[in-house]
Amino acid sequence: MTTVLIVDSNKDSRLALEAQLAASNQFERVLSCSGLQLAESSIQQYEVKVMLIEAEQASQSPLLHQIKANYPELGVVLIQGKTGVVDTATLLELGAHAQTSRLAAPMEIIASVAKALVGRLKPSKRILGKFLKDGQ
Repeated sequence: MTTVLIVDSNKDSRLALEAQLAASNQFERVLSCSGLQLAESSIQQYEVKVMLIEAEQASQSPLLHQIKANYPELGVVLIQGKTGVVDTATLLELGAHAQTSRLAAPMEIIASVAKALVGRLKPSKRILGKFLKDGQ
């Protein structure tokens, strides 16, 4: 199963999201912290597969790029903030695989985590070719 880390400076929303995801029983472990400075040690210690991070914090910190360089297989989901939906170019620039809203239903958030899990795998073209053939 998967370990998920929530990085959100808003304590109330961070703890609420952590409780929702833990209650879903879809993850081995759900962790949370207030900032990227604390995130890296958790990623290493608990073998985190996907990190959910508030978009504002992700865009304002060079630490996200450093963490992605150190853990290239880490899936990243941006949590939309006051600015709303993040455009695809910004999503890619930040190294994120998906986005979700703080107000999304737990299953929508789980779907975003699943998208990040798949996105981080980067299957080879040969493998993709086997799955994408149309009866050839």
